[in-house]
Amino acid sequence: MKLNYSIKLSAEDHIINITCCVIAFIIFFITLYPIYYSFISSISDGQAAMATQIYFLPVKVTLENYKIVFSEKTLYNSYIVNILRTLIGTITGVFFTSMMAYGISRKELKFRKLYSIIAIITMYFGGGLIPYYLVLRYLHLINTFSVYIIPSLINVFNMLLFMSFFRDLPGAIIESAKIDGAGEFTIFRKIVIPLSKPVLATVALFVGVYHWNDWFTSAYFVTNEKLMTLPTILMRLVNSAEAQEKLNKMMLSSAGVNIGSMKTGPTVNSIRHATMLVSIVPIMMVYPFLQKYFVKGIMVGAIKA
Repeated sequence: MKLNYSIKLSAEDHIINITCCVIAFIIFFITLYPIYYSFISSISDGQAAMATQIYFLPVKVTLENYKIVFSEKTLYNSYIVNILRTLIGTITGVFFTSMMAYGISRKELKFRKLYSIIAIITMYFGGGLIPYYLVLRYLHLINTFSVYIIPSLINVFNMLLFMSFFRDLPGAIIESAKIDGAGEFTIFRKIVIPLSKPVLATVALFVGVYHWNDWFTSAYFVTNEKLMTLPTILMRLVNSAEAQEKLNKMMLSSAGVNIGSMKTGPTVNSIRHATMLVSIVPIMMVYPFLQKYFVKGIMVGAIKA
Protein backbone atom coordinates (compact mmCIF):
# COMPACT_ATOMS: atom_id res chain seq x y z
CA MET A 1 0.00 0.00 0.00
CA LYS A 2 1.44 3.29 -1.10
CA LEU A 3 1.14 6.09 1.41
CA ASN A 4 0.98 9.61 0.09
CA TYR A 5 2.10 12.18 2.58
CA SER A 6 1.65 15.84 1.71
CA ILE A 7 2.48 18.90 3.72
CA LYS A 8 -0.05 21.68 3.59
CA LEU A 9 1.62 25.05 3.19
CA SER A 10 0.19 28.06 4.91
CA ALA A 11 -0.17 31.48 3.35
CA GLU A 12 3.01 32.60 5.08
CA ASP A 13 4.92 29.66 3.58
CA HIS A 14 3.76 30.60 0.07
CA ILE A 15 4.77 34.21 0.62
CA ILE A 16 8.23 33.15 1.84
CA ASN A 17 8.70 30.76 -1.11
CA ILE A 18 7.69 33.41 -3.63
CA THR A 19 9.94 35.99 -1.96
CA CYS A 20 12.91 33.60 -2.02
CA CYS A 21 12.31 32.80 -5.69
CA VAL A 22 12.11 36.48 -6.60
CA ILE A 23 15.30 37.29 -4.69
CA ALA A 24 17.10 34.31 -6.26
CA PHE A 25 16.00 35.41 -9.74
CA ILE A 26 17.19 38.97 -9.12
CA ILE A 27 20.59 37.76 -7.93
CA PHE A 28 20.83 35.41 -10.92
CA PHE A 29 19.95 38.24 -13.32
CA ILE A 30 22.43 40.67 -11.72
CA THR A 31 25.16 38.04 -11.93
CA LEU A 32 24.50 36.83 -15.46
CA TYR A 33 23.45 40.01 -17.26
CA PRO A 34 26.90 41.73 -17.36
CA ILE A 35 28.37 38.69 -19.12
CA TYR A 36 25.40 38.49 -21.47
CA TYR A 37 25.65 42.21 -22.21
CA SER A 38 29.33 41.86 -23.02
CA PHE A 39 28.51 39.00 -25.37
CA ILE A 40 25.82 40.86 -27.33
CA SER A 41 28.04 43.95 -27.44
CA SER A 42 30.95 41.93 -28.79
CA ILE A 43 28.90 40.50 -31.69
CA SER A 44 27.20 43.83 -32.49
CA ASP A 45 28.47 46.47 -34.86
CA GLY A 46 30.18 49.06 -32.67
CA GLN A 47 28.76 52.18 -34.31
CA ALA A 48 25.24 50.73 -34.47
CA ALA A 49 25.40 49.69 -30.82
CA MET A 50 26.38 53.22 -29.79
CA ALA A 51 23.50 54.69 -31.80
CA THR A 52 20.74 52.39 -30.51
CA GLN A 53 21.88 51.62 -26.93
CA ILE A 54 21.43 47.83 -26.94
CA TYR A 55 20.18 46.08 -23.79
CA PHE A 56 18.95 42.57 -24.62
CA LEU A 57 19.47 41.84 -28.35
CA PRO A 58 22.50 42.47 -30.58
CA VAL A 59 22.38 45.01 -33.40
CA LYS A 60 23.78 44.26 -36.85
CA VAL A 61 25.45 41.01 -35.83
CA THR A 62 29.07 40.85 -36.92
CA LEU A 63 32.28 39.06 -35.96
CA GLU A 64 34.47 42.00 -36.90
CA ASN A 65 35.35 42.68 -33.28
CA TYR A 66 36.68 39.16 -32.81
CA LYS A 67 38.55 39.38 -36.12
CA ILE A 68 40.39 42.42 -34.80
CA VAL A 69 41.19 40.63 -31.54
CA PHE A 70 42.48 37.48 -33.20
CA SER A 71 44.36 39.46 -35.84
CA GLU A 72 46.93 40.26 -33.17
CA LYS A 73 49.95 38.18 -34.21
CA THR A 74 51.16 37.46 -30.70
CA LEU A 75 47.73 36.46 -29.37
CA TYR A 76 48.06 32.71 -29.96
CA ASN A 77 51.54 32.56 -28.45
CA SER A 78 50.34 34.55 -25.43
CA TYR A 79 47.52 32.02 -25.00
CA ILE A 80 50.06 29.21 -24.77
CA VAL A 81 52.24 31.20 -22.35
CA ASN A 82 49.19 32.01 -20.23
CA ILE A 83 48.06 28.37 -20.10
CA LEU A 84 51.55 27.15 -19.18
CA ARG A 85 51.92 29.86 -16.56
CA THR A 86 48.53 29.06 -15.04
CA LEU A 87 49.13 25.30 -14.93
CA ILE A 88 52.71 25.41 -13.64
CA GLY A 89 52.08 28.36 -11.32
CA THR A 90 48.98 26.77 -9.80
CA ILE A 91 50.61 23.37 -9.21
CA THR A 92 53.83 24.78 -7.74
CA GLY A 93 52.06 27.53 -5.78
CA VAL A 94 49.59 25.15 -4.16
CA PHE A 95 52.29 22.58 -3.41
CA PHE A 96 54.83 24.92 -1.80
CA THR A 97 52.23 26.98 0.06
CA SER A 98 50.54 23.88 1.47
CA MET A 99 53.88 22.36 2.44
CA MET A 100 54.91 25.52 4.30
CA ALA A 101 51.50 25.70 5.98
CA TYR A 102 51.76 22.08 7.11
CA GLY A 103 55.18 22.68 8.63
CA ILE A 104 54.08 25.78 10.55
CA SER A 105 50.89 24.09 11.73
CA ARG A 106 52.86 21.30 13.42
CA LYS A 107 53.31 21.90 17.14
CA GLU A 108 56.68 20.10 17.06
CA LEU A 109 58.23 22.87 14.93
CA LYS A 110 60.36 25.24 17.01
CA PHE A 111 59.80 28.99 16.59
CA ARG A 112 56.69 28.33 14.51
CA LYS A 113 54.95 31.39 15.97
CA LEU A 114 57.90 33.54 14.95
CA TYR A 115 57.73 32.15 11.42
CA SER A 116 54.01 32.90 11.31
CA ILE A 117 54.54 36.50 12.46
CA ILE A 118 57.28 37.07 9.88
CA ALA A 119 55.02 35.69 7.15
CA ILE A 120 52.02 37.79 8.23
CA ILE A 121 54.12 40.97 8.27
CA THR A 122 54.70 40.54 4.53
CA MET A 123 50.92 40.80 4.00
CA TYR A 124 50.91 44.38 5.31
CA PHE A 125 54.33 45.77 4.37
CA GLY A 126 56.35 45.58 1.15
CA GLY A 127 59.55 47.08 -0.17
CA GLY A 128 57.93 48.80 -3.15
CA LEU A 129 58.19 48.39 -6.90
CA ILE A 130 61.79 49.52 -7.40
CA PRO A 131 63.34 47.30 -4.67
CA TYR A 132 61.21 44.42 -5.96
CA TYR A 133 62.53 45.00 -9.48
CA LEU A 134 66.13 45.11 -8.20
CA VAL A 135 65.63 41.82 -6.37
CA LEU A 136 64.25 40.17 -9.50
CA ARG A 137 67.16 41.50 -11.55
CA TYR A 138 69.68 40.26 -8.98
CA LEU A 139 68.08 36.80 -9.17
CA HIS A 140 68.20 36.93 -13.00
CA LEU A 141 64.42 36.57 -13.27
CA ILE A 142 63.78 39.64 -15.41
CA ASN A 143 62.57 38.75 -18.91
CA THR A 144 62.33 35.02 -18.12
CA PHE A 145 59.41 32.64 -17.69
CA SER A 146 60.51 32.01 -14.11
CA VAL A 147 59.43 35.53 -13.11
CA TYR A 148 55.84 34.26 -13.33
CA ILE A 149 56.44 31.22 -11.12
CA ILE A 150 59.10 31.74 -8.44
CA PRO A 151 57.85 34.99 -6.80
CA SER A 152 54.36 33.50 -6.39
CA LEU A 153 55.36 30.14 -4.90
CA ILE A 154 54.23 31.23 -1.42
CA ASN A 155 51.06 33.19 -0.69
CA VAL A 156 50.53 34.03 2.97
CA PHE A 157 46.74 34.37 2.75
CA ASN A 158 46.47 30.93 1.16
CA MET A 159 48.92 29.61 3.73
CA LEU A 160 46.55 30.72 6.51
CA LEU A 161 43.69 28.87 4.81
CA PHE A 162 45.78 25.71 4.67
CA MET A 163 46.86 26.07 8.30
CA SER A 164 43.26 26.37 9.45
CA PHE A 165 42.31 23.22 7.56
CA PHE A 166 45.34 21.20 8.66
CA ARG A 167 44.66 21.96 12.33
CA ASP A 168 41.23 20.34 12.03
CA LEU A 169 42.66 17.05 10.74
CA PRO A 170 42.58 14.18 13.26
CA GLY A 171 45.89 14.03 15.07
CA ALA A 172 45.50 10.30 15.66
CA ILE A 173 45.96 9.57 11.95
CA ILE A 174 49.27 11.40 11.84
CA GLU A 175 50.47 9.80 15.07
CA SER A 176 49.59 6.33 13.73
CA ALA A 177 51.57 7.04 10.56
CA LYS A 178 54.59 8.09 12.66
CA ILE A 179 54.37 4.88 14.69
CA ASP A 180 54.44 2.95 11.41
CA GLY A 181 57.69 4.73 10.51
CA ALA A 182 56.40 7.36 8.08
CA GLY A 183 58.35 10.59 7.82
CA GLU A 184 56.87 14.08 7.73
CA PHE A 185 57.01 14.37 3.96
CA THR A 186 55.44 10.93 3.53
CA ILE A 187 52.65 11.88 5.92
CA PHE A 188 52.13 15.14 4.06
CA ARG A 189 52.09 13.49 0.64
CA LYS A 190 50.07 10.34 1.39
CA ILE A 191 47.76 11.42 4.22
CA VAL A 192 47.40 15.20 4.49
CA ILE A 193 47.09 16.00 0.79
CA PRO A 194 44.40 13.36 0.03
CA LEU A 195 42.33 14.57 3.01
CA SER A 196 42.60 18.22 1.96
CA LYS A 197 40.80 18.20 -1.39
CA PRO A 198 38.30 20.98 -0.50
CA VAL A 199 40.93 23.51 0.54
CA LEU A 200 43.27 22.40 -2.25
CA ALA A 201 40.57 23.05 -4.85
CA THR A 202 39.73 26.43 -3.31
CA VAL A 203 43.32 27.63 -3.18
CA ALA A 204 43.98 26.22 -6.66
CA LEU A 205 41.10 28.31 -7.98
CA PHE A 206 42.44 31.44 -6.27
CA VAL A 207 45.97 30.88 -7.56
CA GLY A 208 44.82 29.88 -11.05
CA VAL A 209 42.63 32.98 -11.46
CA TYR A 210 45.51 35.17 -10.26
CA HIS A 211 47.94 33.70 -12.79
CA TRP A 212 45.41 33.84 -15.62
CA ASN A 213 44.41 37.48 -15.04
CA ASP A 214 47.74 38.97 -13.98
CA TRP A 215 49.04 41.55 -16.49
CA PHE A 216 51.29 43.51 -14.14
CA THR A 217 54.21 41.06 -14.09
CA SER A 218 54.32 40.72 -17.85
CA ALA A 219 53.95 44.45 -18.47
CA TYR A 220 56.72 45.55 -16.08
CA PHE A 221 59.21 42.69 -15.91
CA VAL A 222 59.06 41.14 -19.39
CA THR A 223 60.07 42.79 -22.67
CA ASN A 224 60.23 39.71 -24.87
CA GLU A 225 56.92 39.46 -26.74
CA LYS A 226 57.23 35.68 -26.90
CA LEU A 227 56.97 35.57 -23.09
CA MET A 228 54.11 38.04 -22.68
CA THR A 229 50.84 36.75 -21.28
CA LEU A 230 47.34 37.09 -22.68
CA PRO A 231 46.09 39.94 -20.41
CA THR A 232 49.05 42.13 -21.38
CA ILE A 233 48.54 41.52 -25.09
CA LEU A 234 44.81 42.22 -24.83
CA MET A 235 45.40 45.38 -22.81
CA ARG A 236 47.87 46.58 -25.44
CA LEU A 237 45.34 45.74 -28.17
CA VAL A 238 42.60 47.79 -26.47
CA ASN A 239 44.98 50.72 -25.95
CA SER A 240 46.09 50.64 -29.58
CA ALA A 241 42.47 50.46 -30.73
CA GLU A 242 41.61 53.44 -28.55
CA ALA A 243 44.55 55.41 -29.92
CA GLN A 244 43.59 54.48 -33.47
CA GLU A 245 39.99 55.60 -32.89
CA LYS A 246 41.15 58.97 -31.57
CA LEU A 247 43.44 59.35 -34.59
CA ASN A 248 40.60 58.53 -36.98
CA LYS A 249 38.33 61.07 -35.31
CA MET A 250 41.00 63.76 -35.61
CA MET A 251 41.55 62.95 -39.29
CA LEU A 252 37.81 62.90 -40.05
CA SER A 253 37.26 66.15 -38.19
CA SER A 254 40.10 67.87 -40.04
CA ALA A 255 38.67 66.60 -43.34
CA GLY A 256 35.25 68.04 -42.51
CA VAL A 257 33.53 64.65 -42.19
CA ASN A 258 30.70 64.37 -39.69
CA ILE A 259 31.68 61.63 -37.24
CA GLY A 260 28.05 60.98 -36.36
CA SER A 261 27.38 59.96 -39.94
CA MET A 262 29.61 56.88 -39.58
CA LYS A 263 27.03 54.08 -39.38
CA THR A 264 29.14 50.93 -39.27
CA GLY A 265 32.44 49.72 -37.92
CA PRO A 266 33.95 48.51 -34.63
CA THR A 267 34.59 50.82 -31.71
CA VAL A 268 36.90 50.67 -28.73
CA ASN A 269 33.98 49.67 -26.54
CA SER A 270 32.95 46.73 -28.77
CA ILE A 271 36.58 45.56 -29.02
CA ARG A 272 36.90 45.84 -25.25
CA HIS A 273 33.91 43.53 -24.74
CA ALA A 274 35.33 41.01 -27.22
CA THR A 275 38.73 40.97 -25.53
CA MET A 276 37.11 40.50 -22.13
CA LEU A 277 35.17 37.44 -23.30
CA VAL A 278 38.25 35.98 -24.97
CA SER A 279 40.12 36.21 -21.67
CA ILE A 280 37.43 35.03 -19.22
CA VAL A 281 35.85 32.10 -21.09
CA PRO A 282 38.69 29.59 -20.39
CA ILE A 283 38.74 30.26 -16.65
CA MET A 284 34.92 30.13 -16.51
CA MET A 285 35.03 26.63 -18.01
CA VAL A 286 37.23 25.40 -15.15
CA TYR A 287 35.07 26.68 -12.29
CA PRO A 288 32.20 24.09 -12.57
CA PHE A 289 34.68 21.26 -11.93
CA LEU A 290 35.86 22.89 -8.69
CA GLN A 291 32.52 24.21 -7.48
CA LYS A 292 31.65 21.23 -5.27
CA TYR A 293 34.86 21.78 -3.27
CA PHE A 294 34.74 25.57 -3.31
CA VAL A 295 31.98 26.21 -0.75
CA LYS A 296 33.40 23.80 1.80
CA GLY A 297 36.94 25.02 1.27
CA ILE A 298 36.14 28.72 1.53
CA MET A 299 34.45 28.16 4.90
CA VAL A 300 37.91 27.41 6.24
CA GLY A 301 38.60 31.13 6.03
CA ALA A 302 36.04 31.73 8.79
CA ILE A 303 38.28 29.86 11.23
CA LYS A 304 41.09 31.81 12.81
CA ALA A 305 44.48 30.64 11.57
